[in-house]
Amino acid sequence: MIDFLIVGHGLAGATLAHLLLERGQRIMVLDKKLPHCASQVAAGLVNPLIGPKFNIPEHMEDCLTQSMNFFGSIGEESGQTIYRELVLHRIFGSEKQRDLWVEKTKLSAFGRFAQSIKTSKDCEKLGFEAPLGAGVQRAYRLDFPLFLKLSEDKLRQSDCWQDGAFEETDWTEARKIVFCEGYRVLENPWFGYLPFAPAQGEILLMSNGPCVAGSNGTWVLPENQNKCLAGATWKHEDIESGPTESGKNKILKDLPLSLNDEPEIIEHRSGIRPSTRDRAPILGIHRENERMLLFNGFGSRGASTVPFYAKHMLNLMIDGVSLPEEADLNRFK
Repeated sequence: MIDFLIVGHGLAGATLAHLLLERGQRIMVLDKKLPHCASQVAAGLVNPLIGPKFNIPEHMEDCLTQSMNFFGSIGEESGQTIYRELVLHRIFGSEKQRDLWVEKTKLSAFGRFAQSIKTSKDCEKLGFEAPLGAGVQRAYRLDFPLFLKLSEDKLRQSDCWQDGAFEETDWTEARKIVFCEGYRVLENPWFGYLPFAPAQGEILLMSNGPCVAGSNGTWVLPENQNKCLAGATWKHEDIESGPTESGKNKILKDLPLSLNDEPEIIEHRSGIRPSTRDRAPILGIHRENERMLLFNGFGSRGASTVPFYAKHMLNLMIDGVSLPEEADLNRFK
């Protein structure tokens, strides 16, 4: 008998699976390695100051604590670092945005992440074009590929992994089934009616980029061996198109770079984020079939929020504790 079958091994499914194992549950993870998976191409940037107004999302402190604890323990077990702090340069797009940064630094919660301001000349030395300068902040980064590899290796070694697609008739011995299948939830007969709004995103792997992280809405993150990742785009139509020339051109056009040598594109990637219309994840138990559960809808903020909500999902699944209202699927009538 299996306590929980996890359908899908992206960030959501992998995190939930390991928390269930820690609680002594008998699990199986089922994954088919389908294309367009967001977790396979995500850059893993965790930015505590969101958008052009530098807002701090709800639960951010708790989210960071849960992420550090969870990914830190996975890293310690493997002897590798999969979650780390970094410095992010937020390039100002207007005087108003710069003034807002200065004003917000008076708030203790904002000052927890904001560090200083760099001048235009300082930014140019780092490889950024920033006529109005940039705010310097703390951010974090999750190594998605390494985490998913370590997770799969452990699950296979524990006989908790099976390759293949889900067929309900194949899993009569599973007490509960949890769907963590990303944007393919749209085809799910139990949960496909919910207001998901998947968005395709494209990123570039380049050489000759800056050696530090920066963002003006389009971001660039340094990688090993003088490489960097840059992105990302948003597209809600024709989401399975794969990488596009228009997506590549938009990223290159919007990047705030002031480099002497043009970056060379090494690889062009795309994935589909399992976003929702109200931008909050959708979790919970099916209203009419208590055997079916959902853990999905994290969009572009999965690296920030998945461990936090996985803890709540775990408490629901094992102890019957109610979910936070903003994420509970029962918010939709």
